[in-house]
This record gives sequence, C-alpha cells and structure tokens, in this order.
Amino acid sequence: MLISATGRGSISSVLKVTVDVAWVIACALLGFFWIVAAISVIFIATGGQAMMGFEQIAIESPMNVALWTLNGSILAIGVMIVCAYLRGVFETLVKRDPFVPENAKRFTAIAIVLAAMEASKTVVSGLVSFIFSSLNMTAGEPFQFQFPNVSWPVWIAVITLFVLAQVFREGAAMREEQKMTI
Repeated sequence: MLISATGRGSISSVLKVTVDVAWVIACALLGFFWIVAAISVIFIATGGQAMMGFEQIAIESPMNVALWTLNGSILAIGVMIVCAYLRGVFETLVKRDPFVPENAKRFTAIAIVLAAMEASKTVVSGLVSFIFSSLNMTAGEPFQFQFPNVSWPVWIAVITLFVLAQVFREGAAMREEQKMTI
C-alpha cells in the first residue's frame, strides 16, 4: 500500500513533526551560541585565558567567535521562522486543503526570510571583519576586502519559493472561482 502525501498518517504529517523537532533544535542552538558568546566575553575580559576545571582554555581569535555567534544566531532564528511557516503549510496538507491563500503568503515569507538570512550573513561577516580590523584585534592581520561568498543554491531556492507562492496564489484563486460556479 502506498503512503499518501496528504491527510492524517501521511508523509505531510511526518514532515510536520520533523519541522517541529527542527524548531526545537534551532531554539537549543540559539541558546548554545549565546552561552558560548557569554563565556567568550568572560575569557576575553580576563585576558583571553581562563581555567575551566583542570584545563586552561584560550580564545585565539575573538573575531571568529563573534562571527560564529552572530552568523549562528542569524541561522538559528531564520530556521525557527521558516519552521513556523512550514508548520502552517504542513497543517493544511494534513487537512487535505493545501490551496489556501495563507500558503501563498507563507511561501513568500519563507523566501523573504531565506533571502534576508543570506544577505545578513554577508553583511555581518563584512561588518565584523571591518570592526575587528579597525580596532587592531586581528593579531596584526591587515584588513583586506574579500568578495562575499554567494550561496547560489540558497538564491535559487528563494526564486523557486516565490514561484511556488504564485502557483499557490493562483491555485487558491481557481479554487474560490470553482466554489462560485454552479
């Protein structure tokens, strides 16, 4: 027997649970990033070294910790937002009612969030590098401009999501038109 794509006990209901788990993991990762950032600030305030139990920990590059924390936070928050919208989409699939105007809005929002995540990653990386190099905190390395690393699969996904949003918008309009037909 084939597994159904929509309805209760379908692939959509399994994906909805998977999205819920991903949301919880993203929340935990966000907390982890900020705990690491707080510990790093304490280490830097104590001269870049601290004792943890029997081992001494040293932070060699505060810039890398800042980049890791900020970019990780952007990623975790973005994943949480995308999961929230995807959960709504999967709920409509479980109800066997996917062509609703809200799904078109959800796909558009997901595309905007992905685009914002990718753009902010580039901006934050450049800004943190510039700030740390201006403060001479990069261990003597001079600041050099580097072209941002463009993630083409992400931008293709953004375009695809905008197309899907339009398809769902038109599907919802056709469905409403069909309801009006006698």
